[in-house]
Amino acid sequence: MKAKDVYGGMDTPTVYIRYKGIWDMQDLYQSMVDYFRRKKYKFYERVYKHKHPSPFGIERQYMWRATRKESEYLQFQIDIYYHTYDAHDIEVVMADSTKKTFTKGRIWMEFTGKVIYDWEKRWQDNVFYAELKNFFDKYIIRKKMEHMWWDQLWYREIHKLHEIVKEKLKMESQEYEHRFWTGVHE
Repeated sequence: MKAKDVYGGMDTPTVYIRYKGIWDMQDLYQSMVDYFRRKKYKFYERVYKHKHPSPFGIERQYMWRATRKESEYLQFQIDIYYHTYDAHDIEVVMADSTKKTFTKGRIWMEFTGKVIYDWEKRWQDNVFYAELKNFFDKYIIRKKMEHMWWDQLWYREIHKLHEIVKEKLKMESQEYEHRFWTGVHE
């Protein structure tokens, strides 16, 4: 008989980016990888698909996973799904008369995270250890699980990465984004 695992892991909501325009693919890729290296994550490119070019452009899919061991019991995992559509490489002349290659097309990105508990499966050997793990999760470290570790992954890691990508794509609002909530309309 196997005990039911109450807290196997806690998922974060998915954050999306949709963009159409011109961007520096090399800079975007390097910025994301550098972020993971600085934060001591192990970075894996799980899937790379380069689909046959259509008349509209190239389509590429990337699936990335980054993991970081927080303790012997806790691990952070960030998954990124990255899809480019209708992508064309274009050459742009910079202000200092140098040529640089940029990508023109559309991007769809999804960022999800998960806090994984007992990631080495040490507490799953027998029923007694599994029940002890459930007790430990429910009554001893539940507050830390819900209010400390999950918040740290969501606000300090995923939102920061999301902000870096938006900065590299030069995405910004043209107007005050909450003006319709306040009842001020033009």
